[in-house]
Formats: sequence, C-alpha cells, structure tokens
Amino acid sequence: MQREESGTLEFKLRIDSQQKIAKTLVAFANGEGGRIAIGVRDNGSVAGCNVEEEFHMIEGAAQRFTRPEVPCTAQQERWDGKLVLVVTVPPSVLRPHEAQIEDSEHWLAFVRRGAANFKANRVLLEAMSLRSQEAVQASEFQLDLLKLLGQSPISASALARASKLPIREVEDGLAVLLHWGQIQAIPVEQGWRY
Repeated sequence: MQREESGTLEFKLRIDSQQKIAKTLVAFANGEGGRIAIGVRDNGSVAGCNVEEEFHMIEGAAQRFTRPEVPCTAQQERWDGKLVLVVTVPPSVLRPHEAQIEDSEHWLAFVRRGAANFKANRVLLEAMSLRSQEAVQASEFQLDLLKLLGQSPISASALARASKLPIREVEDGLAVLLHWGQIQAIPVEQGWRY
C-alpha cells in the first residue's frame, strides 16, 4: 500500500473545513482522479478517524462547495488496525469543476500537480473543455507554436511576446497542445509555465 502523498493520493488526519477539502475533490475530478485517506497523517502514519463524522464532512463538501458537484465514493478500511475513511474521486467527464473559496462567493477550478492543488488558469480550463470534444484538429498556428517552445519552460505571456501573437490565441494554442499531450503545464510561484 502506498504511504506517501502524490498526484493521486492525499492524506488528511481529519476534515476541519469542507471548503478546503472541496479544492482537493475538484483537483482530483479535474485530472486523473485520486483518493483521500482520512485518518492518516501527512507522513503516512495512521491515527484512525471517526468514519461516520468524516463521511458527513466529505459529503457536505461535495454537495455544498463544488460545482458541478464532484461525484465520489467512500468506504472504511482498516489500516494498521485502525479505521480510515478512503474517498475515491474518479476523473470527471463534467470537468472543469470548481470549488467555492473560503470566506468568499468566488468559485475557482483547481488541478493536482504532485502532492499539491493549484488554481487552474485559462489555458488549463480550455484544455479541460477540449477533452469533451471527440476530435480537435491541428492548425498550422499550433504547430508553429510548438516549434517556438524550447527546452526551458515559458509563460504564455512571454510566448505571446516572442511570437508577436495575441495572448488569447497563444493560450488557445497551448490548450490544444496540452490536450494532445505535446506539452506539460508546470506550476511556478508566478503562475504556469509550458
């Protein structure tokens, strides 16, 4: 059994905030899916939990603080002799999902990279919406954009300056390249690089 947080596994000792855990539900649903093990410390040691109480927290988070509501299942498991609630979030066909931000009326989409959740930008949102389309055609522009991408990660705005193209066209092109799996989106402190 994997005992380290990753892009598809999150440990929570307990759910203190439905709005905070909603971000993880959304990030998993917007990506390849994942599992949340409640009753487990960040270092992987098992403390156990009140399964019924934690189930109600997860259920409330999905129903009240995600849109569209993130579908998930939960089951209790015994890890190291203690009860743990394991929540499974499949990749969603309804993506992008959004979570309501704490103390705010704002809703934002999140994605998972490594063991962390990051706010999705316009490029990532557009790439998610392309997943629902059966065929996305390549354009000469997207192929030229791919040629401009070098070995070092670059921001969409820097790429727009280098190509002398409007930022919206560059973002749309990057979304298509992400959809095809030709590039990766890398989170950095200042935003996203491709």
